[in-house]
Amino acid sequence: MSTKTLLTAADLERMPDDDSVQTELDEGELITMPPAGEDHGYYGVEIAALLRNYVKQHKLGRVYAADTGFRLRSDTVRAPDVAFVRRERVESIRSKGFAKGVPDLAVEIFSPSDNVRQLMRKVKQYFAAGCQTVWIVYPERREVNVLEASGADQLLTVSDALEAPDLLPGFSLSVAALFEE
Repeated sequence: MSTKTLLTAADLERMPDDDSVQTELDEGELITMPPAGEDHGYYGVEIAALLRNYVKQHKLGRVYAADTGFRLRSDTVRAPDVAFVRRERVESIRSKGFAKGVPDLAVEIFSPSDNVRQLMRKVKQYFAAGCQTVWIVYPERREVNVLEASGADQLLTVSDALEAPDLLPGFSLSVAALFEE
């Protein structure tokens, strides 16, 4: 009987960088993902830009790109498509390697190739590590699922506004505007 070799975040940090795939660490197991598709990349940049502009203007914290690893546990490193960390927490997560902790807001862009079960596993890991809010963006359906650590779950459509009053006071983005070309 063979046994799997489980890795730690430190092991992952020592691995050579390979730009052809994104890697995450899921409770010791290395997960590799191919580059994102066109819609995935487009909406990731759109959301990151909108959040970054708002966060920077209001001095609320930092917004991170999809290739930023967050060390949720010693054996789990996740890289949300977009992440936000409140100003008062930025210094506590800073590191020369992966961020030491979880973002306050994690954004995941759903791709047709995504596995729903694996995505929800990732969401549970974010919440277990202390994340407050997760946005799952569904470009094909033009919807955003807003999940809260409290258990609240809201599916927003093009007639709704995307907000996060506890994390981003005053921020409001029409879901329709997000999906406009």
